[in-house]
Amino acid sequence: MKKTITKKEVVEILAEKTGLSKRTLGKIVEEILEEIKLGLERGEEVQIVRFGSFIPYKTKEKIGRNLKTGEVIKVPSFKKIRFKIAPQFKAELQDET
Repeated sequence: MKKTITKKEVVEILAEKTGLSKRTLGKIVEEILEEIKLGLERGEEVQIVRFGSFIPYKTKEKIGRNLKTGEVIKVPSFKKIRFKIAPQFKAELQDET
């Protein structure tokens, strides 16, 4: 069983299912991903109904230690993204196993 599906493969599957050109679908997929990215960059939650939500957040600044020298260092806060799966999608995935 293959563990990864690429953007190119998504476009190819959509082309087979819809009859639309790969070029057109490639542009559509790119634009969708760009809009998701821009929303997250603005700090907005991006919700795709019956799929899930991408939720941006910032980690807290914390104190860490350099493992090589033992020196105490400050680890700055940074942006992360959490994905929260939609309940319907989670149920569908559980049914398939």
